[in-house]
Amino acid sequence: MSKIELMQKFMNTFTGKNIHLTIKENNSTFNVHTIEIIQKTDDTCPVKEIPVGDHFLHLIATNQYGNDASILCNWTEELLQNLLSAYKEAKDAEFSHITMCRDTLSDDPNRWLLLWGKDLSEPAIGDEYVSAGNAG
Repeated sequence: MSKIELMQKFMNTFTGKNIHLTIKENNSTFNVHTIEIIQKTDDTCPVKEIPVGDHFLHLIATNQYGNDASILCNWTEELLQNLLSAYKEAKDAEFSHITMCRDTLSDDPNRWLLLWGKDLSEPAIGDEYVSAGNAG
């Protein structure tokens, strides 16, 4: 499956379904509610690490204070596949959310941990699963 196909599957999987995606970054929590795929058309694009013509994700999320945030993501195919696998595992276990947080034990700033649980609060011990993937 190509990266654009993974992005489309990710977008279709995580919008309008019963499993919510949360991103934890430093002391902030972002609950994703909108996912778009955007193509870089010229060098004015803020995503500098991809060439013109490639695609990236634009997430719109609400933080813990109720403010919307715009998040641009150049995630790897590995991370997208891990998120899709996490979705299936969480759904099969009847969990309702997946939380992404940076792997603080790694020197790689693009390495994420994926946890899933039953509600949007902290996952309970025993109600979580950890997977890892790189954002790219």
